[in-house]
Amino acid sequence: MDTEYTGNHDPLRNPQVDYERADLSARGILLFLIGLFVAGFFIELVLWGMFHFLARSEALFPAGTQSPMMSAQHRAAPEREARSIMQNTPSVNLSVFPQPRLQANDAGEMQNYLGSEQTLLDPPQPFTDPSGSVHIPISLAMKLIEERGLPTRPNAPPPEINMQTEARAP
Repeated sequence: MDTEYTGNHDPLRNPQVDYERADLSARGILLFLIGLFVAGFFIELVLWGMFHFLARSEALFPAGTQSPMMSAQHRAAPEREARSIMQNTPSVNLSVFPQPRLQANDAGEMQNYLGSEQTLLDPPQPFTDPSGSVHIPISLAMKLIEERGLPTRPNAPPPEINMQTEARAP
């Protein structure tokens, strides 16, 4: 060997395997995050000032006048003044609430739906609909299946099919 040990070779560090040190620096990342925080704080401050100005502005909404966007339900006097559960929501007068409305009695409507389905499944007497299908109560249909059994294939497959599928030696 003609290389001589000089003593400054570190076996844990390979000079040929390294990374690019000019791409990212901790200082650049820190300055970006500080700039992002300052910009976010500035935007929050501007929005707070704008909403504070609009809430206190008499020029846009003078006292005693209503907004033109107010709906008819708020203009009409409610039948009785009920306090809303939520803090910033007024009570709603359902007599002038516009269509389509949400379900007002969902439990009652579900009972009506289940009753109509039950009537369809268990008609009081058998009937034939316009397409020719005969509708009978489920209990009667179950008794008929019990007496007659489920439908089966009328015939067994022909014997030549069984011979073709069996594994035979030539």
